[in-house]
Amino acid sequence: MANKRTYLDPIHQDIVLDRRIPAERLVMDLIDTREFQRLRRVHQLGVSFFTFQGAEGSRFTHSVGVMHIASQLIDMLAEKTPSIEDHRPLILASALLHDCGHGPYSHVTEKILHYDHEEWSCRIISGDTEIRKVLDGFSEVPNLAEKIVKLLKKQHLPKYVSHIVSSQLDCDRFDYLLRDSYMTGTAYGHLALQRILRSMEVNQEKDRIEVVGEKGQTAVEDYLFGRYSMYAQVYYHRKNLAARAHLAKLLKRVRHLMEQKHKFSFMDEPTQKWLNGEDLTVDEYLSLDDIQMTYHIKRWVEDKDPVLKDLARRFLDRRLFKSVRIMPPTTGGNNGKFQNLIEQVQNHTKELVKAHGMDPEYYVAVESTGFRPYDYYRPESVHPETNIVVRTDTGIVAELSELSPTVKALVGGNYESFWLIYPPEIDEKVIDIQELAHPEEVKEKRKTKSKK
Repeated sequence: MANKRTYLDPIHQDIVLDRRIPAERLVMDLIDTREFQRLRRVHQLGVSFFTFQGAEGSRFTHSVGVMHIASQLIDMLAEKTPSIEDHRPLILASALLHDCGHGPYSHVTEKILHYDHEEWSCRIISGDTEIRKVLDGFSEVPNLAEKIVKLLKKQHLPKYVSHIVSSQLDCDRFDYLLRDSYMTGTAYGHLALQRILRSMEVNQEKDRIEVVGEKGQTAVEDYLFGRYSMYAQVYYHRKNLAARAHLAKLLKRVRHLMEQKHKFSFMDEPTQKWLNGEDLTVDEYLSLDDIQMTYHIKRWVEDKDPVLKDLARRFLDRRLFKSVRIMPPTTGGNNGKFQNLIEQVQNHTKELVKAHGMDPEYYVAVESTGFRPYDYYRPESVHPETNIVVRTDTGIVAELSELSPTVKALVGGNYESFWLIYPPEIDEKVIDIQELAHPEEVKEKRKTKSKK
């Protein structure tokens, strides 16, 4: 029993690792490194805990879950492709470490500050770190760190090995949909994981993984619609958007004050360099996490700058901004007219905020959301997606959207939306703003309200 370790997981139940199995010994040693333990202090869902009270999970638990699903998938693929066992240590280590470069509040600050967590993952894996020492000490696979970096950058051959970790049908997405759905108390991300895993097979000639059979195709379709629902109802929830915009405005104020040589109530050197866009050493970057960032915000409540002080206090006390979707004009019009409307709404809101004694630069924003839950291969894209290929019961092999009308509709959909972010103090006046786009509807609402 001393050779075994069990992680009790709310999604996968018992995740058991055995040190007598080389790949699992490697995983156990990687989990114990300081760089991986840091992921306990980085929220999986960014600032979603303001919206969903259970969204307190970490990148640590997610990463262990991805590794576990990858191990299950290898077991199933090995039944028809035994050679995949040669890649087990590489796949499990890559699945475990793929998110080790996430910064404070995960994707939220990544979007605000325009850094790449995947690039940081590669720097941590290849740097002077405990993770690198463990990888170099794994004699069964020479140059393992370099191979993991290649896999994460999708430069590894065979390609299907990297697709297990990162593709449109990968172990990362399987885990975060199940986990995020569970942690937020929603049912949108439920998927038939075992059925999907059983339907996946390696096509070595084409160097890809294919979904085999009608039952597998149906399960994958459900997975894609679940992903759509999670984005629409959880990741892009209006309160989430407001919380992200609030944090973005707070950090914008910090960066402005840094340019003014402001003397902050507190600011450590790694945070200052990070917010200023300066290059950090790996050790400096590893000092950043949610606890450290939240501590800064707590200290900024004491700052002399009134805007920073107010934004920090609102953030800590969950007195967040509000959000409302800016709807296109009901009378139709082209995209240019809609953009003009968005600008008009934003300018009008800034005037209201200014009249309330607030700086509109830090209390008004427009957030845009838009994604495709699935997309076919577009070689002209900056980051072209890998296709989901299906082999039907009758032997037809095709890209998923060619076989499924529902998935074809997902590919062709327009999911872009725009949201007005504003302080709660002007909430009563937002209906006046919407009148710019929907005058008749607003008048009707006012009539109904007056009758009540």
